[in-house]
Amino acid sequence: MSGPSNADAWGLPGVLKYFETERTTTDHVYASEWFFLKDKLREGLSVLDIGCAQGGFASVLSEHLSDFSYTGLDINSDMIKSARSKHPAATFHVMNEGDFSVLGEQHFDLVLVLGILHLHESWRQTVEAAWRNTGGALIFDLREVSGPSIEDKEQSFFRMNFGGGDHDAATLPYNLINSAEALETVERIGEEAEKIKHYGYIHGVSGSAQCPVDSVLFNTWCLERTC
Repeated sequence: MSGPSNADAWGLPGVLKYFETERTTTDHVYASEWFFLKDKLREGLSVLDIGCAQGGFASVLSEHLSDFSYTGLDINSDMIKSARSKHPAATFHVMNEGDFSVLGEQHFDLVLVLGILHLHESWRQTVEAAWRNTGGALIFDLREVSGPSIEDKEQSFFRMNFGGGDHDAATLPYNLINSAEALETVERIGEEAEKIKHYGYIHGVSGSAQCPVDSVLFNTWCLERTC
């Protein structure tokens, strides 16, 4: 299945327009994400957001905190251009997919990887990189199933037709991870974690997804280095 690269797909006009207004307020945060996020908020927090789009979570955090630092990474330069315009006090970097060298040895109190892991092939490597740069807690989400994992884009994919708009032919993988395999992977990556927790719920798959199941477990994981 051909089409734009992952980076280019995230920069399609309909996708950019969607993130101008969506995922920008606490009301837009999924219940499984907020379950952990709400307990990590404190003044002076340093936050890394991997796959930040237009920095919407900087707006979410600003609803609850007056003093925090926010660093966002994204693979699409148009997303980052908009993020910098909206959030001039924050730090943003365009990264090549899988290349986290821009972070160096930095560590952050809270690292977020939300809404992207089920849509890109090297999700395990992304979680590993996120954990390396976590000084406190890492929060990320997966789409899980009780049956076999499916990470074949020919069998399970996501159309980038945000808002019912353009570019129906542009697709990304829609990863479905067996829950036991997800747990094994998380425990391996977070071997040094003091706590590993997860919270999720069964939900229908996105209308933009083409896959062999009707519902998945929206599961959010929280790995903590410190109690």
